[in-house]
Amino acid sequence: MALATLGSVISYPLSANHTGSTLALSAIDEASLNLWIGAIIPESKIPGAVSLGVPTFVKTMLKDCYEASAQTTFQTVLGQIPGWFQTENGHALSAASAAEKEQFLFLLEKGHFGSDAQKAMATLKGLTIQGYTSTEYVLVNHLNYQMAPGFWNPCVPVKK
Repeated sequence: MALATLGSVISYPLSANHTGSTLALSAIDEASLNLWIGAIIPESKIPGAVSLGVPTFVKTMLKDCYEASAQTTFQTVLGQIPGWFQTENGHALSAASAAEKEQFLFLLEKGHFGSDAQKAMATLKGLTIQGYTSTEYVLVNHLNYQMAPGFWNPCVPVKK
């Protein structure tokens, strides 16, 4: 049994497919992704999703956990977002108010721009919420997370 376990550990490829990289996006797509994530969980009195590093989490999850076809569809939708927004509102996404971005997200979520955009919105919304709620800031400051709850005090006398 020990030899079988040792053999499986030795034969496991140590250079697995994970390279530690994230989904490769162009600068325009990166800016659109940041604006999109920032519109889902914006900055306020507490840090928003972008300042807590959620875009990196989203890109890593898309690269590591989604099929190539889903990644391609997401990138295609991401590339089309600035044009769609400009058509709807008459100006660039980067110059939009929070209310305009929110309205645009509702249109995406309702399928106004097609089923691929609706699926991409659902994926991004889920990953953004997951990434945001699992950041150290949110866990420690708002969810009272403790790494090892309960404390061990070795100096307590034992009574018989």
